[in-house]
Amino acid sequence: MSEVLLGRMAIRAKQIKPGEAFASEVLADQLIQIVDIKGKQVADFVAFASPDHAERLSTGVTRSTNGSIMLEKGMKLWSNRREPMFELLADSVGRHDLLYAACDAHRYREDVKLEDHANCRDVLAGALDEHGIDADQLPDPVNWFMNVAIKQRGELEVREPLSERNDQIVLRALKDTIVAVSACPQDQNPTNPEAPTDILVRVYR
Repeated sequence: MSEVLLGRMAIRAKQIKPGEAFASEVLADQLIQIVDIKGKQVADFVAFASPDHAERLSTGVTRSTNGSIMLEKGMKLWSNRREPMFELLADSVGRHDLLYAACDAHRYREDVKLEDHANCRDVLAGALDEHGIDADQLPDPVNWFMNVAIKQRGELEVREPLSERNDQIVLRALKDTIVAVSACPQDQNPTNPEAPTDILVRVYR
């Protein structure tokens, strides 16, 4: 267990299979733990302020405010209104992605000619539906454990994640939020190296 969780109590937990998502209310000062159970599995993460869902987690503002395309322990994740939403308290991997959009049905159709493939966009929207949030409101996600390299001329290259069994991140909510996490089902490239596995999410008070 990460040291930052000592003295905390888990109030919600969900093991997510590839192509599934979990949404939860997370109040200010509560913690979110995301665990890569078997290793080398990406978890897409989006969040919205509560009750004002027009304010949402922004990877663009997070990049520009931190001055980096990389996340490090102690950094904050920022909203589209340049308000801090989360602080990264623990990170056993140190390699995540702030550049890629969530996979969607169109991408599988166009890139690999697959119809009706499970995708992060649809399952995140499905998990958030009960909170009154639909697909058109989804921001680009933070892709925990995703390993993306930038080549010499700016091309992006998806590589196998560096995460191993039970690697994890822990976030502290800085305001009341609704969060959603998916276990990415991408099995056509090295994102999850062609064999997606489960993600564990816990919320602590």
